[in-house]
Amino acid sequence: MNKAELDKITEGILSILKRDGFISESKSGSTQAETGSEKGPAEAAVPRSPFKRDPMLVPVAITGRRAVLCEKDMRSLFGNTDLHRDERLSAGRMVVYQETVNVCGPDGDITDVHVCASEDNESQVELLSGDNLILGINAPLRLTGDIENSPGIRIASTSGSIELKEGAIIPIRKVEISPEKAEKLGLSKGQIVSVEVSGSRGGVFTNVAVIIKDGADGFCHLDENEANAMCISRATWVKIIK
Repeated sequence: MNKAELDKITEGILSILKRDGFISESKSGSTQAETGSEKGPAEAAVPRSPFKRDPMLVPVAITGRRAVLCEKDMRSLFGNTDLHRDERLSAGRMVVYQETVNVCGPDGDITDVHVCASEDNESQVELLSGDNLILGINAPLRLTGDIENSPGIRIASTSGSIELKEGAIIPIRKVEISPEKAEKLGLSKGQIVSVEVSGSRGGVFTNVAVIIKDGADGFCHLDENEANAMCISRATWVKIIK
């Protein structure tokens, strides 16, 4: 194959990519790969989503086990509230600290659970679905903050321990958005939607709760197990399906 034929094939491929929006021409006329203009949780450039500028796209925040502590309980466990933010795990308004605790149940313990600060001054522990078997409890599937009649749990650090009378839950998948964005997208408080994940191991997560609150960061919150199942990373965007 000679150079003229190769140039013709290359020109055809570039034409298709530009038509489908995967590359764009700069003002200088050169062709550039197009990436997302918004920043991800770590303020890094996020690769352009294959869903192509859909207003229903939201970025993903991946959550793991975490002990969400009120100020009083944080002081009991660490002696102060001046903890150290973990940039790798934090996303949007969700601040995760480097400090960890052990979560202790009747049948076993889970170590190295990261700590977050409670927004409503009430402590709780958010677990993964398989943790019930490890701990020997029956933590229900709940929205964050809905801890009434949930199992109690013990939280221990190197400096002390506390006993929660209730507060062990498995968080429901959720999308947290501001009232302004919810109105724009036609979403309502408490609505249950699905989210679509693109890619070779993509698919659809159902039963995703819409949480509307002032200043919400617009992230879809999925746990580590869900993210791993579909090869989701912090750079992933998902599409809300009503």
